[in-house]
Amino acid sequence: MPCRLGWDGFVSQNWENARQNKLVRIVRRQKRVLERARYPRRASKYANHLYSDHQHIILLALRQHFRKSYRDFCDLMEACTVILDELGLKKVPHWTTLQKFSDRADMRRLERLLLACLDEARLRVLHLAVDSTGFSPTSASTYYVRAFEVRKDRPGRPRRGFLMRRYVKQTMAAEMKRQLIVAVSFCMGPANDSPEFTKVLEKVRLARQKVKIVMADKGYDAEKNHQYVREVLGARTMIPLRAAGRPGVKVWGRYRRKQKREFDEREYHQRAKIETIHSVEKRRMGDHLLAKGVSQQRKELVLRAFAYNIGRLETLFLLLLRVSTQPVRHA
Repeated sequence: MPCRLGWDGFVSQNWENARQNKLVRIVRRQKRVLERARYPRRASKYANHLYSDHQHIILLALRQHFRKSYRDFCDLMEACTVILDELGLKKVPHWTTLQKFSDRADMRRLERLLLACLDEARLRVLHLAVDSTGFSPTSASTYYVRAFEVRKDRPGRPRRGFLMRRYVKQTMAAEMKRQLIVAVSFCMGPANDSPEFTKVLEKVRLARQKVKIVMADKGYDAEKNHQYVREVLGARTMIPLRAAGRPGVKVWGRYRRKQKREFDEREYHQRAKIETIHSVEKRRMGDHLLAKGVSQQRKELVLRAFAYNIGRLETLFLLLLRVSTQPVRHA
């Protein structure tokens, strides 16, 4: 709806919204992003009309925000009447209702919510960074797992006291100007980083926005990765070459040699922002997963990325509003 208020009216109206409870602002922004992404309210015409898919998605994202199990989250929401009123709910869904919806939710539709956050942030040119991190598939303590490996020490097993455990590896493509998560890809680790590079960037292409640069660390240095970014995305790469500075080592590949000539150390330092995103996501929502199945674990991580993006958008909004309302000081 077009705004007919002047600048003073616009600022005062947004300050009223800013003074609302943080969770209320987050729910309102989630609803706008769901509408922008054209997420269907009901995936099937035979679905009952007790709860919509939008309500389910918002509740699941809030569950990641609070880092609670299904039962504990539903018990907590019974006391959050303001959130229920904002969602138009008269009662909290049973925890099995949320669990079953998460099981049948379409993964591709959930991933499109991350792309819709780019439109919400009004981004038109993307400065991307790609990196990977791991999440524990269990909440067992490190001491317990190490002691368990000691008791199972047999020929062919890891040496005594050595912690050996598989984990869920998430490869992320993030936008560096706004520090938003654009796309995620998953595999089981330990695994090589390079094969997931093109997979996660293929999901970025669905946004149909111009990509200016793609940054990554040495683990993604491969000629096919440089070639994909240059020829398919039409962007520049900023990936340091392995063993490029050693005397007598020849750099193979057309685009790798071009990267050696054009590498800018100062511009490459912007890649560190993706490490900040990993840190914020794990500090707020934990480094272990609550789901047990592989499919549910991947959906849980996508919902975590969506919850992180919404919180980041709220932070950017408040920062912009604070800067715009500061009085101009004349010299």
